Amino acid sequence: MPFWKRKPKRLYVPVKSSWYTRPRRKGAVKTRNATVLEKRGMMGFVKEVANKSAFWVVSILGVVGLFMVLFFSSYFSIKSIEVDRENFNIDSAKIENSLSVFVGKNLIFFPKSRIQNVVLKGFPEFSGVEIKKLFPSKIKIKLTSYPIVANLRAYYVLPPAEEPPAEDFTELNKAIEELSTVDPTILSAQANPLEDKNASKGIFSLDGQSEGPVASEQKGLLNEIGQAIFDQEENLELMSIVVRGLTQPVEDREFAIPTKTMDYILGAVRYFTNAVGLEVLNVEYFTFANEIHLKAKNGLVVWISVDRDFKVQLDKLKTIYEPAELNKVDLAYIDLRVKEKVIYCLRGSKCDKKAD
Repeated sequence: MPFWKRKPKRLYVPVKSSWYTRPRRKGAVKTRNATVLEKRGMMGFVKEVANKSAFWVVSILGVVGLFMVLFFSSYFSIKSIEVDRENFNIDSAKIENSLSVFVGKNLIFFPKSRIQNVVLKGFPEFSGVEIKKLFPSKIKIKLTSYPIVANLRAYYVLPPAEEPPAEDFTELNKAIEELSTVDPTILSAQANPLEDKNASKGIFSLDGQSEGPVASEQKGLLNEIGQAIFDQEENLELMSIVVRGLTQPVEDREFAIPTKTMDYILGAVRYFTNAVGLEVLNVEYFTFANEIHLKAKNGLVVWISVDRDFKVQLDKLKTIYEPAELNKVDLAYIDLRVKEKVIYCLRGSKCDKKAD
């Protein structure tokens, strides 16, 4: 008996053919399902189609009916529009009256943008409008105001009264001559010549002397877009902005300073504080010269032109202020309006008009 193990017999014989690796054939394809027409015949097929069509018709009619009920029902019509009274400085009654034209509109399909456009256009002092629909019939509005940034001192001078043309005096003289020939007992029934259209406007006084200009001052607040606010108390923690050269008084919520100029002033104040390290207490804006004067806490006054970039002008001050030891002398003002020049005036000298 041999001592080695007998090799096991092979269970398969390798061949060159690869038939055994081919995928098996799929089973026979199942027969297709019979159609409704084959199962139930022509009448069954017609009934099936009719049932499906009826379902879709009923569904569409239901959606249309629901839409009509929601759109025309008075239950969802706007009955009140209220302004949130968290800020009591807001004239809510005036805003609500401007929106009264929307009362009666359908609340569901009413666009919020219409209210937002009316409020922002009619009341530009608000920076944002938040609108909520409170079903079934109410709209609530929350307004965001621009922040107050300064106290306002506005000075205006009314233009001088114009003398009436010569023909107006001629007509007045004719009227006086006619009245001199009328019976005094019926003078009360005649027109008074002193009620002439020019006289009623105050163009000339009774003694023939024209009235002189009248200077006036207005005090209020300024928000960051330049609107004057007169229904709030002065805030002593804020800086003051003086506006000079106005020819008419400023109305409440009217722009005392154009928004573009207001942005310029606020930017110049911030840049001046960072560049020099001095707090600005007062700003004077001269409308006729289009320039501003920045008055710092130490009394320094800096003049810059609104027509030029404030950074370019204030950078000259930053470069020369300490190296030239201008911080150690008593200056009336520093003029930075001239290009590439720094003009300064010592207090008490001839250039200091306040010293006169």
